[in-house]
Amino acid sequence: MHVSGCQRIQRVSLHGEELAYDALRVFVNCQRERRLNKVRERKQAARKANGLLAAGGGYMLVTGHSLAIRVDGSIACWGYNDQGQAPPDGVPGNFVAIAAGARHSLALRVDGGIACWGDNTAGQAPPEGVPGNFVAIAAGASHSLALRVDGSIACWGYNFNGQAPPDGVPGNFVAIAAGARHSLALRVDGGIACWGDNTAGQAPPEGVPGNFVAIAAGASHSLALRVDGSIACWGYNFNGQAPPDGVPGNFVAIAACADYSLALRVDGGIACWGYNFNGRVPGNFVAIAAGGRHSLALRVDGSVACWGRNNRGQAPPDGVSGPFRVTQAEL
Repeated sequence: MHVSGCQRIQRVSLHGEELAYDALRVFVNCQRERRLNKVRERKQAARKANGLLAAGGGYMLVTGHSLAIRVDGSIACWGYNDQGQAPPDGVPGNFVAIAAGARHSLALRVDGGIACWGDNTAGQAPPEGVPGNFVAIAAGASHSLALRVDGSIACWGYNFNGQAPPDGVPGNFVAIAAGARHSLALRVDGGIACWGDNTAGQAPPEGVPGNFVAIAAGASHSLALRVDGSIACWGYNFNGQAPPDGVPGNFVAIAACADYSLALRVDGGIACWGYNFNGRVPGNFVAIAAGGRHSLALRVDGSVACWGRNNRGQAPPDGVSGPFRVTQAEL
């Protein structure tokens, strides 16, 4: 059969279009896989940075206390100890995560149970601890949260603003954060649930939609780390701690307390914004924590840098040598 030149050109053209389409499909799939890898990497980095350090105090207090997990799983404590929240000899045990409230402390055991110490006026730190199968903890001013292995949340302590409903919060969550009188939880789909005090817009009842990988709660403001490394902010912003347009950058962890915010860059540096009367510090870090008016940062060598208010020894200028755990243990 005779094939005309026009038909031959058309076939060649169609073949070329097929090759171009195949190349485009390969390119798109490659880009999608690269993006998914970046998402996984950022989520992994955010998870590793969570629970290794804790800084308490703040809110209405001018004092603070600090916690860090030693390499053997026990906890070192320093700073204000009026309610037993930071015993100088530390807390023995095998722990995988820590959290600090205004005057109470929590620690997640390797078996999933929770140890509590410090102020228990509102039931936020029962001395006998909280049994259960938990994977994450958070401490607010006078309330506490724990994420169960099934994705639901247990709450206890002060609940005047609905920040710690005794029946807990059902759902499929992967991270939690507690502020002064509000609470946040990161859903498995990347959105955020909020409850408790919303006077300054820090906990909108309808939640915050988005594609987030980490959350943090300050006294009256909230932060969320997007999958692209930038940060969304909402709530009280009198000192610039929660700029409505957010904070651009390439971050892997966030922290918030009374009236300032911190973020750990992918290169190990720290960005700070909000109330800055007490300074900041550069370095190569793997985790951060924000207290009332003091900050902590865990170096790659296991030592802790401290800056800010040190009126109770919560942030010694020379830091704390450790060595402390720099990677999150597996439950």
